[in-house]
Amino acid sequence: MGPVALAARRGGGRVLLWIGAFALLAAAFAVDLATGGEVSASLVYVIVVAYTAWFLGSVPGLALALLSALAWLAACVAAGQEFSGTPVLLWNLGAEVAIYSTMALLLGALRDHVGRIRGLADRLGEANRRLDHEAQAVGELQRELLPPAPPELPGYRWALHYETSTRAGGDYHDFVVRADGRVGLLIADASGHGTPAAVLMAMTRSLLHVVAADDAAPAAVLARLNRELGRLLPAGWFVTACYAVLDPADGTLEYSLAGHEPPLLLRAEGHALEPVAPRGGPLLGPWPEAEYQAGRTRLAPGDVLFLYTDGLSEAVNPAGELLGLDEVCATLAALPGLQPETIRDRVLDRVARHRGAAGASDDLTLVVLGREP
Repeated sequence: MGPVALAARRGGGRVLLWIGAFALLAAAFAVDLATGGEVSASLVYVIVVAYTAWFLGSVPGLALALLSALAWLAACVAAGQEFSGTPVLLWNLGAEVAIYSTMALLLGALRDHVGRIRGLADRLGEANRRLDHEAQAVGELQRELLPPAPPELPGYRWALHYETSTRAGGDYHDFVVRADGRVGLLIADASGHGTPAAVLMAMTRSLLHVVAADDAAPAAVLARLNRELGRLLPAGWFVTACYAVLDPADGTLEYSLAGHEPPLLLRAEGHALEPVAPRGGPLLGPWPEAEYQAGRTRLAPGDVLFLYTDGLSEAVNPAGELLGLDEVCATLAALPGLQPETIRDRVLDRVARHRGAAGASDDLTLVVLGREP
C-alpha cells in the first residue's frame, strides 16, 4: 500500500471516529433530555469526552468537552430546569466544563503516553529483528568457515558435534593436513558469546592456517598463534585451545594445551578412561610471549580420543546446576569399545537430559576420533 493510499485509509478511519463521537454526543443529549435534566445524567457526557480524547486526542477531546457542556445547558433549558440565579447557572456550567476538560486532558495525555510507549516498543522490536537478522547472518558465515568434513583417514573414524548457544558462537574446530601425512587438529573456545566471539573465532581460524602452514609442532603452533592474537586482541579477550598432531601410521599423538581442558582417552585395553597429561601453557592472547610445552600419547587400535569445549561440563539445568566433568567422565567410562558416533550421541543425550527445559547456555563442540581395532 502506497503512502497516499495509507494516508487516505487512516483519514477514513478518523472520519469514522468523529462520526462515532458525535453519535455518542447525540445519544448523551437524548438521555439527559429524557431524564429531565437530572444532575446525575450529566455524567453520560463523560463517556463522550473519554471516547473522543482516547481515540482522537486531547484537542478533539477538549472540543467535545465544550460541546458536551453546551449540550448539558441545552438539556437543562429544554427541560425547564430552574436555577436560583444566573450566577448559579454559570457556576454549574463552569463545573461541567471543568470536569469534561479535565477528563479530556488526562485521557489525552495518557493516550499520548501509551502511544509513545508503543512507538518505542515498535522501534525496539524492529531493532531486535535487525540485530537477530545480522546475528543469523554472522552465524551462517561462521559455519561456512568450519571444515565441511574431517579428513579421511584409513583405519580411523570421526564424529563431530558443533552447537552454539546463540545465533553465532565462539567455539571452533579445524583440521590441517600436513605434507608429511600427519593431521593437525585444533579445538578452541573464544571468550564470550554471540557475534564478538564469532569474530574472534574467525580471527583464530585465519591465523591458524598461517602459523601451521610449515608443519610446525603443536607447541610451536600455539606459541605463534598466541603472539599473533596478543598483538590483535583487546584486553580481556582470549582463546583456549588444544592443538594436536596425529600420525595415522602408528597412532602417535603430539599435543599442546592453551588453557584448555585436556582431551580424554577411552582405552580399549582394560576399558579405562584417562585424560591426557596437561602439557601446554596459558590462554591465547593475554600473555603474548608465553611458551608452551608439548605432550605425547598414542592411540592404540580400538582407542578413542574425546575432545570437547567447556560447554559440555558446564551445561546447566533449570536449577542452575552444572553437569560437571565428573559426570562427563562417568558417562564416558561406560562407553569404551563403542564407535565414535555412538559415543558422541550417548554424551549428547546425557547433556540433553541434564539441561531439560533450560536449553544451551554455552557453545558446545565435540570432536571424537577413534582408531579401528
